[in-house]
Amino acid sequence: MPTPSQHVGVKGDECQCGRRATIRHCPSCGSSRVYARMNRAHVLLDGTKRFVDVQFRCQSCGHLFIDAEREFCEAPPVGPKLAAQKAKALFEAKQSGEYMSPKEAKMLRTIEALTGTKALTPEEREDLENKLDFQIRSAWADANFAFESGKGPDPGNCDEWVAARKKEWRVGADGNLEEIKTEEQPK
Repeated sequence: MPTPSQHVGVKGDECQCGRRATIRHCPSCGSSRVYARMNRAHVLLDGTKRFVDVQFRCQSCGHLFIDAEREFCEAPPVGPKLAAQKAKALFEAKQSGEYMSPKEAKMLRTIEALTGTKALTPEEREDLENKLDFQIRSAWADANFAFESGKGPDPGNCDEWVAARKKEWRVGADGNLEEIKTEEQPK
């Protein structure tokens, strides 16, 4: 069910999921259909049990929460900008090797399946960068062979040549090579 337009956050009154922070909503599913339960024992996020004056229950998903837990809202993002921001954050988290909750990992797998892209783990990224280094060194060897046979210019020192080419290319988030665009300074 789409989020009603009056529940979408406005500047200064927005939750991290994009909904209004002043309108109480479920931090799990984002529904505003919640009701209060008085004087309950509540299991906190760290696993400890504590007696609370007011506990909320979502009528859509049944999630139990208290107001203090709304700070860690994991509801699905509202709007394309927040959805793109969340997807980018998930890709970056996977690439840096951060811990991802099962819910976040499932969300990332779904995004990867829909877009046809795949976020790289740090080990996969390192492996691709090593392959890029090998390919650049192979290209230097070919250029050096052409120079020695008199069919091309001198490529110079191998390490300098490789360093210059690595400034022009990098391994992208999806594992493909990307050309690094540098803006030319006006003369």
